[in-house]
Amino acid sequence: MRKFILLFSALLLAQIGSANTILQDGDAVVKAKAKELTKKYTAELGLEADQLADFEQTLTGYMVKKAKVGKLNISESDKAVMLKQLTTQENEDMAAMLSKGQLKKYLKAKAKLQP
Repeated sequence: MRKFILLFSALLLAQIGSANTILQDGDAVVKAKAKELTKKYTAELGLEADQLADFEQTLTGYMVKKAKVGKLNISESDKAVMLKQLTTQENEDMAAMLSKGQLKKYLKAKAKLQP
């Protein structure tokens, strides 16, 4: 049963990831929150100008995906699995973008800014 849930989650995440990520009306709020969070992360991490746009875009994308998972009509345990997978993917994407020192600061700040 657990394998079925994981397979279902993986397929659903693939569908969400491949969906059109153009922001819709409800996503405008998420984008504004991501912009605000990016400012806070910039202060914490010392993001450079070339990192800023990529960081904000990545953060916005994952926040939109997480909001969509929250709205799905599935069990809370399935949502938890999907959100954990998204968080893992987000951390991997941030690791590719940030320096090691920035990544450590990001993970620490994330626990504070995005509990």
